[in-house]
Amino acid sequence: MLFDLYLPQRVLFGPGSTYRLGEEARRFGKKVLLVTGRRSLKETGNFERVTTPFVAAKIEVAFFDQVDPEPTLDTVEAVRECARQEKCAVMVAVGGGSVLDAVKAAAGLFYEEGPVKDYFYGREITKHRFPWIAVPTTAGSGSEATTNAVLIDREAKKKQSLRHPFWLPEVAVVDPILTMAQSRELTARAGLDALTHAIEAYTYRFANPLSNAVSCEAVRLIVQNIHTAYRVGRNRDARERVMQGSFLSGMAIQNAGVGAVHALAHTIGVRYNQPHGLVCGVLLPHIMAFNLPLVEEKYAALAVVAGVVPPGTDTTAAATRFVAYVRRLVEKLGLPSRIGALGVKEADIDELVEATLPANSLKTNPRRVTRPELKEILHQAL
Repeated sequence: MLFDLYLPQRVLFGPGSTYRLGEEARRFGKKVLLVTGRRSLKETGNFERVTTPFVAAKIEVAFFDQVDPEPTLDTVEAVRECARQEKCAVMVAVGGGSVLDAVKAAAGLFYEEGPVKDYFYGREITKHRFPWIAVPTTAGSGSEATTNAVLIDREAKKKQSLRHPFWLPEVAVVDPILTMAQSRELTARAGLDALTHAIEAYTYRFANPLSNAVSCEAVRLIVQNIHTAYRVGRNRDARERVMQGSFLSGMAIQNAGVGAVHALAHTIGVRYNQPHGLVCGVLLPHIMAFNLPLVEEKYAALAVVAGVVPPGTDTTAAATRFVAYVRRLVEKLGLPSRIGALGVKEADIDELVEATLPANSLKTNPRRVTRPELKEILHQAL
């Protein structure tokens, strides 16, 4: 077995870890570019929690608060240009996966001369990245632990990953307190995104011992705590454990990969302008059912680890019950069970299939997915 491992350089995890932001940023200079979404940081009451450490450390802060829920190439260009004009020493990404991905790409391409679009379509990245710090406010994307940024070319209606091995942040500050003001809807979508990462990494065609270990633990943490975090948003223990699961699932996909759920989610998400976590949650049970014949033992193992079935349960029964459990969990978290609710129509299926077939994550799905099979999956999910 051959595999490469990419791990975060430094992680500060735990309630209150945000207050160490000032001392971490100070290592790079006296001015930061704080990048956020358009409203969420202020609406959740986390603005002062994030900015106070910079004030205490006497660090000047420039703001960029225009990242959309699904980051585009134009957004990355704007972040990169803002950091250049403001002459900042470090970028600090505070938000969900969209914010972290936008800053990751902007920092990664900071010293490159060409437009972001060139690199999105394959131009070689030759320069070292600009310093950046990841501060996730959702428990879902795991972007603080990955080297890829998922971006959209709006003109071409194309969504894919832009990545480089050295794009991990200098430090990830993972504070579960920042997730406690999340809406139920966002908690559900983010949590199912993380669960999808963990399950797909565990069943990835080229999984390795590290990815298996962390994805298995991520599944346990998320399955056992996501519904509590959804139902009782201020439950600190549940929030912390789901955040742990999200971070571990990010590590898992970084060191293994994803599968057919993500291949389809990128296509459907950009076509119908739907949030990534929502699309993943709707698709996950359908793809799990499709993959079941080839990963029965792995699903059975996850069922035991997550407490869905007791140890010693027949493998086939355990695996089948795990798929059924995930299907019920999606419904309990308020997500639709069919892709028709996302806007997909039967007349769209052929076009969706053709747009999805080139995806690399389709090729690493544990069960081979051909054009007819992809059509069948979409028809059954409709």
